[in-house]
Amino acid sequence: MKYIRSLILYFILFIIPTTALAGAKEAATNGKTPDECEVKIFGILPSQGAPASPVKLYVDNLPPKARLYLKDKKIPYNYMEEGLISFEIPKLKAGSYPVYFTGKNDCRSNSSMIKVTGEKPSISSLIPAQIFYCTPAGDRVVLLKGDNFEEGTRIHFDGIVVGSSFKNRNEIEIKIPHAKSGLHNIIAINPGKISSLSQNFYIEGKPVIYDVSIGLRYEEHYELIIEGENFLWGATPILNGKKVEGEVTYKSCNMLVYDREYDSAILEELFMQVSNPDGEESNVFHLSIP
Repeated sequence: MKYIRSLILYFILFIIPTTALAGAKEAATNGKTPDECEVKIFGILPSQGAPASPVKLYVDNLPPKARLYLKDKKIPYNYMEEGLISFEIPKLKAGSYPVYFTGKNDCRSNSSMIKVTGEKPSISSLIPAQIFYCTPAGDRVVLLKGDNFEEGTRIHFDGIVVGSSFKNRNEIEIKIPHAKSGLHNIIAINPGKISSLSQNFYIEGKPVIYDVSIGLRYEEHYELIIEGENFLWGATPILNGKKVEGEVTYKSCNMLVYDREYDSAILEELFMQVSNPDGEESNVFHLSIP
């Protein structure tokens, strides 16, 4: 009996404390708390996006003070609900980067990859928003205003790349190529084939009369000089609704010379238009001529 009591006392004094201490050591060595490495990433949606795009991260065992990193950049995040946080992709060059947490003692969680794409360009306005069909090459420069332009941004005019000059992330200059009159589309495409929405650009093909004046005078005829825009080769003046019968000399997109015979010495009230070969007719210009 005495032997049994001694055995019980030995067990209480030595065996139990030793076992408890060993268990505590094992817990301290192997049992990592949620504040260290037990946080797990098991989902990232979407797995790609441009800077400033929102991303949801599904996690498990998220400790209160875990730090979130994308590549080597610490980023803030918002707690949405148990096991779900959100963050915005920071400004980084296009590429694939790891997302992970760190805890105490710089312990690092598993990582999940996210693909950062280039920023989506946008065109807000074109200056000017239209030109004439006959606008000379030196005056066909158009300023694109918008956002997220890059050095490598390409501008497409009706699907064809046109020459451009990068000013800054908000401005690019282009030169409008010679194209038919009407509505055209301009799109900005950043590296990575990220394109903007299309912006409309108009080329005005309708002829316009700005002024009519009398030029050289001869004994039986005189010159009428017609100035304006968009006079195409073969353009013809129209007087009072009828095409003229006299000689018409095409000078340029901006000038026609009509050789008119004297009808009489009395001034006559007339109205003039210019008709292009494609059927487009100008505004009406009123004049008093003999």
